[in-house]
Amino acid sequence: MSYSLYLWRFVDGEPAPMDEAAIREVLGPVTVGGMPAAGFPEFWDIEAEDGGEAEVYGDGLGLTFNRFATGDVLDLVAELARRTGAGVIPQDCPVILTREADRGHLPESLRAEAIVVAPEALTGHAIQLVISPQPEERRRPALPSFPYHPSPVATGSVTASDAPCVCCGQERGWVYTGPVYATDAPDSGICPYCIAFGKAAERYDATFADGIEGDVPEDVVEAVLRRTPGFVAWQSPYWLTHCGDGAAFLGRAGAKELEKYPEAVDSLRAQWPDDRFDDGPTAYLFRCRHCATHLAYADFT
Repeated sequence: MSYSLYLWRFVDGEPAPMDEAAIREVLGPVTVGGMPAAGFPEFWDIEAEDGGEAEVYGDGLGLTFNRFATGDVLDLVAELARRTGAGVIPQDCPVILTREADRGHLPESLRAEAIVVAPEALTGHAIQLVISPQPEERRRPALPSFPYHPSPVATGSVTASDAPCVCCGQERGWVYTGPVYATDAPDSGICPYCIAFGKAAERYDATFADGIEGDVPEDVVEAVLRRTPGFVAWQSPYWLTHCGDGAAFLGRAGAKELEKYPEAVDSLRAQWPDDRFDDGPTAYLFRCRHCATHLAYADFT
């Protein structure tokens, strides 16, 4: 890439220190010639495992990646953002945050268009999806906030589209790709705004998941089933709950992804105590919105 990408952490609109130890642990092994024992060089070069390179400037108060390659270099940037809580700021693109709570700490000019991607979904590929459009391509508007499905683009439930919404008739720049449960609803073409504002659910008497597990208030059931994008599963998808509330859907996960979430693996093995668990089910990963416990359920072909 010929332009720059920045990594900054903000508190009350001002730059705040990042964890310098995390920066050294992530970038030290890929720094050409090695990193000094203390502090940071004025600028330095990194070379990732796939051969991708970048020039790095800065320190714990902010890093700039100049002339960076995609691929593993962006994976390093994503890891730094996850570990330090910093925002990824691609040039001429929206800020990428890992928590909705951080939006209010951004400078006011950056808040409205900032994108929130759950830490588990923030990868180099996710960053690439934000920066990949060419300058002549349109800029997509910010999506509505979905507390129970915080990153629907990363999970594949929402994708870019220039077609008008079949519900509201407006061209919104995005379209929902998940299931719709209704008698007369269209199979596709609903925009995420009609889901968020309840217009699609009201017009078609529709839900976007087949059910919700657990005893939760009726307003939570309404929000999860009728105002949240669903997801595609082998069988009819349902929503997990925890701490008396709907959990946040993070995406599909296989055995490798689940290694980071032992409590989710425990919940899966409780569901499938026999050998079926070892046959490689597709898991659907959730996180409690209150205690951050990871949950999962699995289905099979």
